[in-house]
Amino acid sequence: MERRKSRRLGGQSTAEPIARTIAVTRPVGKGEDTAEFVRGLGWTPFIFHTVDLMPVETLEIANQLQYCLNQGPIAWIVFMSSSGVRLLFDAIGSDPSLQKALEKTRFLAVGPKTRDTLAHYGISEVFLPEKYSSIGVDEFFSRTVSKNLHVVLVRSASADDSLANSLTSRGISVRTINTYNSVMPKDLRSAHEFLDDLLRGRFAAVLFTSAVSVSNLFTIAKTNLDESKVVDLLNGVLVGAIGPATAKELQNRGIGAVMPDDYLIENALLKLTGREAMRRVQPEAS
Repeated sequence: MERRKSRRLGGQSTAEPIARTIAVTRPVGKGEDTAEFVRGLGWTPFIFHTVDLMPVETLEIANQLQYCLNQGPIAWIVFMSSSGVRLLFDAIGSDPSLQKALEKTRFLAVGPKTRDTLAHYGISEVFLPEKYSSIGVDEFFSRTVSKNLHVVLVRSASADDSLANSLTSRGISVRTINTYNSVMPKDLRSAHEFLDDLLRGRFAAVLFTSAVSVSNLFTIAKTNLDESKVVDLLNGVLVGAIGPATAKELQNRGIGAVMPDDYLIENALLKLTGREAMRRVQPEAS
């Protein structure tokens, strides 16, 4: 089997077979744990960055929370990511009155890592939806008495309003706290290196972990490649998507994707690297 030259991928120098290399999108500064997991599966990781998470200032987050509290007692706070937990609780720590106001609030975490981060801040009773996604949150509250509920969604400023709109249609009062912005990275070298290697056929699979990671990649690529060329290249490998929003972004561009039952990176990687998944996925008809 053809082998590639040794290079640094996800923090370690490797010389693995080309056919066992998987590329994964992660925000700037993240991905080492993902790379380690991929190596444990016997594959070579290639971590590339098309998104940078820019935190909102602590005072602004505190002001957003205070605004939500002014609308009435908060029944539930829903955390879409562990980053949101850290940023909100840092803001709460800057104002003791905020912490007291949340004593009767319940917490919903979209995924085990987010739950564990809440535990780090002393929140021991945390609920998880069956599906770790906006759909799972929606289904969770569909089984909850929703009359007069005040729910706060802690999320990225780039998230769409589909979840909030669905909850509102159930009679739930919904507010959002934007704790970070998903922006284009200043350093685009890893994305360009990914595109170069994709052209050379050096990946067996690619995992996109957010919808914005897909859209940003196409924005980056258009300086050198036609969109149709990138679509053709991605359809030549196995593509994975974390969550329906990411899969939809790919599908809208004509790219089929494997999606794990639970929207976790580890589960997606297990599915992509499994023997039953190692086949080309044809895009669904639009």
